[in-house]
Amino acid sequence: MACFLPPYWLPLLMLHVLLATSPVLSDQNDPARLLKFKSSLNNAGHLSNWDPDIPPCTGESPNWNGMICNKEGNVFGLLLDNMGLSGMIDVDTLAEVTSIRTISFMNNSFEGVMPNFLKIVTLRGIFLSNNKFSGEIGSDAFKGMSSLRRVELANNNFSGKIPTSLTQLPLLVDLQLQNNQFEGEIPEFEQKDLKVNFANNRLVGSIPEGLSNQDPSSFAGNNLCGKPLSPCKKIIRANYQSHTSHAPTYPHRLRRAAA
Repeated sequence: MACFLPPYWLPLLMLHVLLATSPVLSDQNDPARLLKFKSSLNNAGHLSNWDPDIPPCTGESPNWNGMICNKEGNVFGLLLDNMGLSGMIDVDTLAEVTSIRTISFMNNSFEGVMPNFLKIVTLRGIFLSNNKFSGEIGSDAFKGMSSLRRVELANNNFSGKIPTSLTQLPLLVDLQLQNNQFEGEIPEFEQKDLKVNFANNRLVGSIPEGLSNQDPSSFAGNNLCGKPLSPCKKIIRANYQSHTSHAPTYPHRLRRAAA
């Protein structure tokens, strides 16, 4: 499967858009927590300047590679893209860094199921595209993450149904699930200004009305119908039974295009 690599500046731009103006108090133990998190990663040579004697941030300026800092000097996000990383994403430890609001691990070599990001319920952005994640994502995987705005899981091997908890995120504006193995029907999305991409999965059925204004290419490579694609076809079953014992029965399927 070919992977599309976005411009190097795009994830950084999206992460900065997620920064809040309200201050979040820092914790003097955060450097130790981040170093513990680093120890769970493989091939972490790009993070060699994570030094316990130097703070991760000085104001908005990062001292450690991969840090997104706010003006209060807190670690507001992790931008660990294109670093050849693998291993485990230690969500339990990251959850102790209470100022984190966005995480990006795109274009690496992480495998296995998606980490349990419900442990960081205040996240605003989750970027995992272009890795080797697999398995099903639970229906409630994003339940209660009311601040979440962007979820990018493209170009992995996720399977199963699209989590319905994504439909309950009031601020969601960007959902990228293309090039996976999601199956079943697309749940109802009604968020205003939401942009989605479900291309090249195993989805079937009609496109929910709330997504009828999306670009048609966002649904390519599935077995979908309805706006913005071609109209769905209605299946009508009719059984014809004669009134005589000798007459045959004709169980035919009649198909016609829906108006």
